[in-house]
Amino acid sequence: MKPISPKALKQVLHYFSFFNHALSAEEVRQYLSVPATQQEVTEGLKVLVQEGLIYCQNGWFAIAPDALVLRAKYERLNLRRLKLAHSIGRFIAVFPFVRGVYLSGSLSKMGIQSKDDDLDFFILTRSGRVWTTKFFLIAFKKIFLLNSEKYFCINLLMDENQLSLAKRNRYTATEVASLITLRNDHGREKVLSMNDWVKNYFPNVEVPRAVENRVQTLSVFERILNATLGDAFERWCKARFTIHMRTHTNKEEGYFESETYSSAYYPHSVEQRLMKHLEEFENE
Repeated sequence: MKPISPKALKQVLHYFSFFNHALSAEEVRQYLSVPATQQEVTEGLKVLVQEGLIYCQNGWFAIAPDALVLRAKYERLNLRRLKLAHSIGRFIAVFPFVRGVYLSGSLSKMGIQSKDDDLDFFILTRSGRVWTTKFFLIAFKKIFLLNSEKYFCINLLMDENQLSLAKRNRYTATEVASLITLRNDHGREKVLSMNDWVKNYFPNVEVPRAVENRVQTLSVFERILNATLGDAFERWCKARFTIHMRTHTNKEEGYFESETYSSAYYPHSVEQRLMKHLEEFENE
């Protein structure tokens, strides 16, 4: 058994210290930048604890002890929210043209630390219907949820046949690696296989081979929508949402993506601050 670089182990914990979030040994291995067995990771973490470089409690590891307290304090909240997310995922899956629903953001890493934290969803749509799908989801949120983001935050929608992410860094790799399937695990496998660059950041993440496309037939309602709205409505939705995203995205920290095959909207993203936080560690 070869020892793992202490800096590689600390890098993982430093990344999540931005969120004041502690990790299990299994989670540390998932986000480790070098290949390693679970035993090698566990032994390496034990050495760091013995040397007083990191902290451990109840099987969780962190740079600062406060993170250990928060992980224990909010573990039950995360489990309850995860159960709720599965229920919401089943509901989202019945919307027209939805082909897969996945949990991202804090909850996908068991990192929610407030009852007010959003639930973030990543949606796969039928090819050519990203923006029509978004229209129906947002319309439901505005009408029935009074535009609340708390349980219905739709950050990213992608065409089921074009799943390669444009942004490729440690932050986006972390989000891909931590996706939790709520509906259609086949779609998650395809996202991973179409973004195998994630392995450059996390070599211990299992990326499946490219999977064959499974053509899902249109429902009766989807056929009606295609006949009555079609591509013209898709283009109209894209134009309207693009104007909204461009207007409401924070120019310094926000990010949006408006493509035929994808809609990404993060008006106040933590990405830049997080990457700076990680860069400070790399320069130590």
